[in-house]
Amino acid sequence: MDVLNATNDLVAHMAAVPMDGGAFGWDTNPDLPAFEDGHDPIQQVFSWGQGIIVVIGIIGILFAAGKMAIGKFGRSDLAADGVGGLVWTVMGISLMLVAIPVILAVANVAGG
Repeated sequence: MDVLNATNDLVAHMAAVPMDGGAFGWDTNPDLPAFEDGHDPIQQVFSWGQGIIVVIGIIGILFAAGKMAIGKFGRSDLAADGVGGLVWTVMGISLMLVAIPVILAVANVAGG
């Protein structure tokens, strides 16, 4: 029974101790570790993402060009669909490639 009372007193006292991090030396604003040789894995992930976006964009443009080429042989509806697909592909690639620098800029502003 004494252990329960001691635990109850300890919990009551700990509840009154401010937990702002200063009393215990905790870092309340943690930063990313310093990466060696400029190797930043977060930047590497974004670089891979940009590369994948470019590859997907090339495939989309080739697909739209193929539709336009097939439409040249008498299927004008397919050619018109290819032109529309080309516009959507170029706009989608542009938005995705612009999104990465915007995300990095916002992350740098928020982080520091």
